[in-house]
Amino acid sequence: MSLGEIIKPECSMDRRLRLSVMLALNCGPILKGSKAACIINVNPEEFPIIINMLADTGLYYRLIKPCGKHFKLYLYRENKLYNYMSRMDTAGFLKEYGYCGASVEEMLDRLSRRIILYGVGEIKFPHELGIFLGYPVADVKGFIENEGKNYIYSGYWKVYENAAEAIRIFRQYDLEREIAVREVIRGYTIREVAVY
Repeated sequence: MSLGEIIKPECSMDRRLRLSVMLALNCGPILKGSKAACIINVNPEEFPIIINMLADTGLYYRLIKPCGKHFKLYLYRENKLYNYMSRMDTAGFLKEYGYCGASVEEMLDRLSRRIILYGVGEIKFPHELGIFLGYPVADVKGFIENEGKNYIYSGYWKVYENAAEAIRIFRQYDLEREIAVREVIRGYTIREVAVY
């Protein structure tokens, strides 16, 4: 059964179940522990419900309010994100964009400001966001240099190098999303779905 068939009766779901399915579908890999971070759109009424659902999951969050009706909710696993951002290639890349902070929080403060500036049209899109989502540095650089064109594969991100590894990761993410959605449909809470 496909994910579409699993969530097809969404119109009959109560709000909490619908939000749980949305989280499982959009955040399955981070809930299952393989991904460092993700970003989703939420409306202001959903935010407190989602934050309550994420309590005691080991996930941290940042709320970024760009222009418009929705917030950007950035979810992350602090240690996993810190380890990725501390790698020599990743840290060097981020330094080129002014990220000199020693902590994840300092770097997220800068990213938040840049996303807000983009939202009001003061800067170009901050493509370094890909690093904060755990994308490979080579692929983020490739995206910037090629202006989103000439990629060799596309999935959760546009791939410019090492397609075989990216495809392996995409399949893992797909599987984790499916597992998370199935668990929610079976009645698991987001706390129970999340791996600590």
